[in-house]
Amino acid sequence: MRKRQGAGAVSGSSVASGPEDSLSTQSSVEPFVRPKPLLYMSGTANWKKDEIADIVRATVIPRTKYVAKSNSGKAQQAKEALDDDPYNLQRIIDLGYVYASEVQYDKVANVLIRGWKRVGELEDSTERFMFLIKLSEASFRNRQFKQAHAVLMDIDAPEDYYEKKAYQLLCCHVFAEIGQGSEALSMFSKAIDGEPFETSIKIWAACAIRLKKVGSHEAAKEALLKKARTGPNNPMDQSSIDTVENWAIMSTEWKDEGGWKAPFNLEDGLPRWMIKVVIFLACLFFVYILYWLETRNLRVMKMI
Repeated sequence: MRKRQGAGAVSGSSVASGPEDSLSTQSSVEPFVRPKPLLYMSGTANWKKDEIADIVRATVIPRTKYVAKSNSGKAQQAKEALDDDPYNLQRIIDLGYVYASEVQYDKVANVLIRGWKRVGELEDSTERFMFLIKLSEASFRNRQFKQAHAVLMDIDAPEDYYEKKAYQLLCCHVFAEIGQGSEALSMFSKAIDGEPFETSIKIWAACAIRLKKVGSHEAAKEALLKKARTGPNNPMDQSSIDTVENWAIMSTEWKDEGGWKAPFNLEDGLPRWMIKVVIFLACLFFVYILYWLETRNLRVMKMI
């Protein structure tokens, strides 16, 4: 089985469908080069040096989205080309991938959704896979979980190792977010099947919070315990399992009307309790300043 280093299989060259569709032929100033689409969570390709805590944190979807003040030069170039030919699938992909490279997932979804049902026009299976998984990922990161699931259902499971891992991780996350716990656990099991403990523990770290939310935590933990090594490596493996479990527990032990939240979860920005504490301390400080000024004035007037 071939293993490509995680960044996705679509080349970084200009549009692939021929000169009539290529954006590079439309600009005499600077040829357009389509950004390489990255696989979801790199398809595990970049995890070798990543700590478990870093992988867990990378699975959190920030509620505060990055919003660019204006289009970059490359995005503007792709947008103008698409405006000139709004039904050109390759130009839809161009603009969507530019936005993806700039982490503007709301724009990625809004652009790529226009080509979703036309993906069959792409002759290359890898190009079809990358289009659909990028659209599903963008929908997922926008918290459009049902849309992300619908797109995933159109994807044929890939053979490439890293593409398959990206697909399995995204499926596990999406299934969990729409409440399909058994499907999420099944996809997790496929992701760790045949993998050594060192790889499996990081896959669990990437899925633990969501598996905990849908009641599949213990089953996943049991699968990892079976993979733990014996001998001198066993204490280290047990420690790794405990670390992932602690992250999963901390993520679900505090709850409010907005869902499960850890007390220091910054997913929504500063928690309300923290904002209230800051306001209270500011008011307290203001009152103290007023008291100090009044006391000083009274001393100047020799009234105390």
